[in-house]
Amino acid sequence: MVNYRYNSTLVLLITLLALGGCAGVMDSLKSGMSGTAGYFKANAAEETGDAAYERRDYPGAFAAYQTAAEAGGRYGQFMLAGMYLAGEGTKRNPKMYLHWMRESADRDFPAANYLMGRAYLASDSEAARSYFQKAAKQEHGGAMYMLGLMYAGGTGVAQSDREALRWFRLASAQGVAVDNRLLSEAGIQDYARGLRQRSTQAQAARVSQQDLVRDIQQRLAALGYEPGPVDGQFGRKTRAAIVDFQRRNGLEPDGRATAQLLEALKNVSP
Repeated sequence: MVNYRYNSTLVLLITLLALGGCAGVMDSLKSGMSGTAGYFKANAAEETGDAAYERRDYPGAFAAYQTAAEAGGRYGQFMLAGMYLAGEGTKRNPKMYLHWMRESADRDFPAANYLMGRAYLASDSEAARSYFQKAAKQEHGGAMYMLGLMYAGGTGVAQSDREALRWFRLASAQGVAVDNRLLSEAGIQDYARGLRQRSTQAQAARVSQQDLVRDIQQRLAALGYEPGPVDGQFGRKTRAAIVDFQRRNGLEPDGRATAQLLEALKNVSP
């Protein structure tokens, strides 16, 4: 593989000379040689890192992958990110995980694009879709599956049974275990209906919990405790007021806003 890449690089450099002539091509040649040196440095370090990781020499693997990452090796960047997240060979550092995973994704490493998509799915669906599409172009089955889910549920994209079906079938062809129900438009429509139903139920549960917290806050305030604003939002002041009430009334001071707590509050006179 290394010999193949080296020969490909030589062909590229010869082509540059043939197309551009000698004049003005030296800068391109120097730049290409610099990039080639970086590539071989990264490749060698990645192999060293893999060998160290296999024998569970995590400090040695971390050092090797760091060398590869700094030389621009996208696989080394991916592995270094994983070690930061797991705390292998270094202290766990989610920020450095995200930094190196993004670097690897920017260099089009498929698995990095997939994981970046997963990281952004809840907060920025457009960014997630972009990362998944980059990975899918390189035949990453997991990314194809996630695109299927996004189109099936209309998450960050216009809902489309046809697009969802296309991505699920592509994912299945890559060996991903796709539920048979998602391999037909009728099944995708059932999935979308279930998703909407669960979303509606979750929203109703949130509203109900906010109403409960608001009632608890009102009772706490009436009894002379300080739960903060009566707004249905469960914050530190509300929790502290609940714990204070529970301790004074012989209850377990768990600080939870429950229907049982509200009943206990109602049984205490102002």
